[in-house]
Amino acid sequence: MLKFVTFLVLCYMVFNVHAGDEIPPEVKQMLKNLHDTCIEESGASESDIADFNKGTHNPVETLKCYMKCIMVQLGIFDDDGAFDKEAYVDLLPPHMTEFGKKVAANCKAEGSGVCDIAY
Repeated sequence: MLKFVTFLVLCYMVFNVHAGDEIPPEVKQMLKNLHDTCIEESGASESDIADFNKGTHNPVETLKCYMKCIMVQLGIFDDDGAFDKEAYVDLLPPHMTEFGKKVAANCKAEGSGVCDIAY
């Protein structure tokens, strides 16, 4: 799943660079609520997430569980560790669908627990 998570982070970074202030306030609020919910649920720290976004992260369990929470909340991963490839592709903008299908096809359910699988 690391490729998937890396892809999500890259999409997030590209979106932020290109969208700038164009992100509608309701989307910003939804993302903040999602983040806050998953911080509380996982116990991840803001510094762990900041380090991950910089590429200098230490894959602690709380960070892995934060990623799992994000994916569960988005409806692309369930609490049992199943990744819904179709739901993931459906979230992508049309111009990224084919690339997203290739990324999703490479995702494997490997890991020692559900949070590890999500990560």
